[in-house]
Amino acid sequence: MVVRVREITNAEGNKLRNIVRHGREPVEVKRAQVILASAQGFTPPKIGVIALMSEDYVRDLIHAFNECGMEMLKPKWRPGGSPKFTEDQRQGLVSLATSHPKDLNLPYAEWSLSRLREEAMKRKIVPTISTEWLRVILHEAELSHQSIRTWKETDDPEVEKKKRRIERLTRKKHNPPTVLSMDETGPIPLIPQGGEGWFEEQRPGRIPAEYSKTYGRAYYFLCLNVYHQRLSGRTYLKRNSKNWLALAKAERSKYPADQKVYLISDNLSTHKTKEVVQWARESHTTLVFSATHSSWMNPVETHGGDLQRLALPGTHFTSVKDLGRALDRAVTYRNRERKKRGKRFRDTVRKDRRRRAKTPLWKRVSRTRD
Repeated sequence: MVVRVREITNAEGNKLRNIVRHGREPVEVKRAQVILASAQGFTPPKIGVIALMSEDYVRDLIHAFNECGMEMLKPKWRPGGSPKFTEDQRQGLVSLATSHPKDLNLPYAEWSLSRLREEAMKRKIVPTISTEWLRVILHEAELSHQSIRTWKETDDPEVEKKKRRIERLTRKKHNPPTVLSMDETGPIPLIPQGGEGWFEEQRPGRIPAEYSKTYGRAYYFLCLNVYHQRLSGRTYLKRNSKNWLALAKAERSKYPADQKVYLISDNLSTHKTKEVVQWARESHTTLVFSATHSSWMNPVETHGGDLQRLALPGTHFTSVKDLGRALDRAVTYRNRERKKRGKRFRDTVRKDRRRRAKTPLWKRVSRTRD
């Protein structure tokens, strides 16, 4: 029986997509990539090729998500030593942090750590506490200081129908059809990009702190052959139907004219103009769209953020051509790496060949050494 993730909600799908594209914690990004790929219908062997990890580890992560939900995405870091605060005190701090200051007749509308600390001691939730311990307690309760954002819920009446259709295309084992998945990545501004690396102690790499946005921005149109996991892409200045159709024609030309090709994309208006529909009808291509505000269903979504993290950190491109070359090299590297390493990834396979550890991988925590 194929191991697969449980049915995820549209909100969970969009959150996974955002983590894969914009996440900063590498462990969280990789785990979200695995769960999103499973939700899109891929099997553990295929996900192992996508995420560059072993099939056993992929199955562990899927079981973890089915058991624990979104909380398994974050690694369980925690400080060493015995806890200094009781469970009631911790719950009191969490309740205070999640309340609105205006409801407590306070003169400000937002909490800061210092304000939260003062109010907690004033209300005698704790006799004393440092801001750093307060930060740790809130982090363990999965709370973080965030901006208030808007959210879009899908109102597509055929959301389940479209989801099942994409799953049927991506999960067929015998004689699979030719399935392409396309999407735009960006806009990518031509500005100094931060990153990480190995440098001399106290002498990190530098990028300009002051710059002018005189070089513009660009979009990278990405295409994925779903069953072969082969990526390709092009750089464009604008995200419009003309450029979309140009890439679609180029990708379609790689296959025989009489061969039926399925093209998966999100529900953007530039993806289904009259010109695109007419070309698809004439070129033996079937357009398959994800549900409205549910672009996480598109299989290529698991690759866009990965490519940017390969090509952009520590760079300062001053031309669109240079940006395009860097992204093209990242695509070539990723294709070659997956082909070279194949289906077994030794860095994530247990040496004793056990399928399951006594302590599940997603529940392990790091401890400070004595």
